[in-house]
Amino acid sequence: MRAILFLVGGLVAVLAFIFYVKTRLITPENMFFFTLEVKGKENQREVVEKLVKKLNEKGLNVIRTLPMSDVIHERGSKDFPNYTTVLACDIKEKKELLRKVPFMSVLIPCSVAVYEKGGKVYITSMKEVLLIRDYATELGDKDSQLIADVYQRLRIAIAEVAEGEKR
Repeated sequence: MRAILFLVGGLVAVLAFIFYVKTRLITPENMFFFTLEVKGKENQREVVEKLVKKLNEKGLNVIRTLPMSDVIHERGSKDFPNYTTVLACDIKEKKELLRKVPFMSVLIPCSVAVYEKGGKVYITSMKEVLLIRDYATELGDKDSQLIADVYQRLRIAIAEVAEGEKR
């Protein structure tokens, strides 16, 4: 009887763990996006300024900032929260990479969103891992590694802005 209770208890624990992983850890948002909450007291626009500066310092040159919320406000939605898209990662290898694999323009240039939600500011960007894995043949080792390295530097820059660098 104890053995049966032990097995049933173990089965319940395993099922609870699987349910937790599927509903909390493996969500589309967690699989496809890297998102951090900004810890400081800066507003969304100040965070955008810090992020642009940090990306340029790290050689992930910013191409353009697109204040999406300004456009939405102008079109009549006054209650839309502040939202800016930063296009960055203007790397020297970009032209060759995009000629070879044009659809990688979803990753290079990098698109980073800085937005307000629930009174907090968040920074988010795509995760490159699944696209690199799925298109490894088209990309080849060199370009796959290039994109992975660029996105690693991007995540570091985002984390430094979100966490507030300790100098």
